[in-house]
Amino acid sequence: LNLLDDVQVQAIIGAQTSMEANLLAELGEEAKVPVMSLSQPSPSPSPSNKYPFFVEITQDETSQIMGISALIKKFEWRDVILIYDNTKYGRDIIPSLVISLQEKNVYISHKISFATSSRSEQIIEELQKLMQLNTKEANVEVRELSADAIWAYDATWALAEAIERPCTGLDLPNDINNTRPSGHGVLLLREILEGRFKGLSGETRCLNGKRNSGAFEIVNVIGKGERTVGLLPCVVGNIKESHLLHNKRKLISTGDLETIIWPGGSTTVLKSSKTQLSEVKLRIGVPVKAGFKELVRVDHDLQGNRTYVTGFCIDVFKAAIGALSYKVHYEFIPFQDANGHSAGTYNDLFHQVYLKKYDAVVGDTTITSNRSLYVDFTVPYTDLGVGMIVPNEKENMWIFLKPLSADLWITSFCFFVVTGLVVWLIERPINQEFQGSPSQQIGTIFWFSFSTLVFAHREKLSNNLAKFVVIVWLFVVLILNSSYTATLASMMTVKQIQFNSKVNSIGYQIGTFTKGPIDLNFKGLKQFIHSEEEYADALSRGSKHGGASAIIDEIPYIKIFLAKYSAKFSMIRTKSTTNGFAFVFPKGSKLVHDISRQIETLREEGKLLEMEEAWFQSKTTL
Repeated sequence: LNLLDDVQVQAIIGAQTSMEANLLAELGEEAKVPVMSLSQPSPSPSPSNKYPFFVEITQDETSQIMGISALIKKFEWRDVILIYDNTKYGRDIIPSLVISLQEKNVYISHKISFATSSRSEQIIEELQKLMQLNTKEANVEVRELSADAIWAYDATWALAEAIERPCTGLDLPNDINNTRPSGHGVLLLREILEGRFKGLSGETRCLNGKRNSGAFEIVNVIGKGERTVGLLPCVVGNIKESHLLHNKRKLISTGDLETIIWPGGSTTVLKSSKTQLSEVKLRIGVPVKAGFKELVRVDHDLQGNRTYVTGFCIDVFKAAIGALSYKVHYEFIPFQDANGHSAGTYNDLFHQVYLKKYDAVVGDTTITSNRSLYVDFTVPYTDLGVGMIVPNEKENMWIFLKPLSADLWITSFCFFVVTGLVVWLIERPINQEFQGSPSQQIGTIFWFSFSTLVFAHREKLSNNLAKFVVIVWLFVVLILNSSYTATLASMMTVKQIQFNSKVNSIGYQIGTFTKGPIDLNFKGLKQFIHSEEEYADALSRGSKHGGASAIIDEIPYIKIFLAKYSAKFSMIRTKSTTNGFAFVFPKGSKLVHDISRQIETLREEGKLLEMEEAWFQSKTTL
C-alpha cells in the first residue's frame, strides 16, 4: 500500500502463493497497475479470469498435463506409475493428470509421493519396493523444479521490454501522474500482453493474462547427460473440460521424436504389461465336470483332434475379455488326466495358477478368503449364497380332513346327532316345527344340528332348556370352526419341513464349499451328489432309503437343477454365506481390474441375465 500511495509504482512482480496472488490481484485492479505473479497457477479458477491486470508469468498446468498424456499415448502405455513431489503444487496437479489419463483409458497402478526433504536413501528404498512388484509399467514423474529465479528474471525482462518499446511512449521517472488511477498502467498492461520476448525459460507470450510458451523441450536423460529429442507444442485450456482433450490437434505424431535411448542403452520402447498381453497367448485352465455342464462343458473331437469348451462361465469370460480395449489371445486347457477325468480338486486347479502353470482359471470357481491369499479374483458374476432343495409335497384331495384327527371327527359327529336328538325330545311336545311324520322328524334332527355350524338354523325354540342346550353347542361349534379354519389355512399356505437329525440326512455336492459355511446342526450330512440326476434320485428316495431329505448347494447349481426338475422339487430358503463364482488370475494381474469392470458393465446392460437365461432355461423333467 505504501508503494502504491507514496512511491506510486507502475507494476508489481511477486505473489509466490495463491493467497498473495489473490490479494495483489485485487490491489492491482483497484490501482490499475499490472501485477506479474510468480505463483503456480491453481487448478481452481485463476485470478486472471476475474482481474484483467493480473498476469501469470509461470507455466499453466494444462500444457504440462496434456504433454504428459500425449507422450503416454504416443508410446501406447496403458498402465503407469505416478511419482510426484508431496508439495501443494504436486497434490493439486495430480487429480487433473489422473482425469486426463482416465479419459485415455490409462490405468494408474501405483502412486508414490516424496517430500522435498526426503533423503536419497528413502527414495531408493521406495523405488526398490516397486522393483520387487515385478511390474512393467512406465514411471511418470511429476516434479516441481525450483525455477522461481528464472520466472522472476523473465518477468523483469518482459516488463523492461514493454516499457522501452517506442509505442509505449513512457518516461516513468518524469511522467508519473499524481492522479489515481493512472492511465500508464493500461498502456503498460497492453504491451505486456501483446509483446513476445525470449528469456531464460524460452520464447514466451502472455495472452489473456496467462503465460503461453511456444513449446516444451523433450529431453532424453542418459545417465548424467541429456539430449533434446523433440518439442511439444503448448496448449492453454482447462484440463477439466474434457472436450478440449478430444478437439485439440494431435500434439505428437510418431515421427516427431528422435530415437530415445532407454535405460540399459536399448532403443526399443518399453511396453506396458497390457500391451504385452496382446503378444502372448494366455493359458486358461478349466475344470472337467461330471455334472452341471451348463456351467462348463469339455468335449473332445477325436477325429479332428480338437477340444471344445462351452458353457455359461465360458460365455461370460469371452464377453468380458472381448470387450477390453486391447486384444488378448488365450486358449482353454482342460484340467484333466490321461483318461480325460479331472486331474484333482478345485484347490489343486487354483494351485496351478499359483505355480504359474496356468495364467487364469475360468469355471464355477467360488471366491473364498483362503484362496484369495494365493490368487486374485474378479468381481462375482453369479448370485451369492447357498440354498436348500426339498421335494414338493404331494397334493391330497382329502387335505380338508387333516386339520382334525379321526377321533375328533367321530366325536364331533356324535355330538351333532346327540344335540339334535336332545333338542327334538325337548321341543317335540310343544313345538309344531319338530312334529310331523317320522321321516320329517328324523330330517329335522340332523338338519338342526348341522345348520348350527353356520348359524343358519331356522327352527324357533319354545323351551328355555332347549335354548340353553343350543347355546352350549354353538359355543363348541365356534371353537371347532375357528380351529379348523386356522389349521387348514396354515397347511395350505406354509410348507414346513421339520428335520430329525436321527432319521434325516442332508446332501451336498462334492468339491463345493457348502458344508463349511452352513451350520445346520445335522448329524446326517452326506457328500454324495455329483450331478443333477443324482440330486433328483437322492431326493426321491429320501433319507429312509439311502437318499436325502434335502440338498444344500450354491445358487447357480440350484438354478440349473430346478430348470429340469421344478415340477417335483423346490428351493425353500437361501443364505448369503458364499461369495459367488469369479474368474481367477495370479496375484497382481492387471486383467483382474479390467475384467471386473467389464463384468459390471455386462450386469448393468442385462447381458449377464440374458446369458443365464439362455443356459439355465427351463427343461422340465416330469
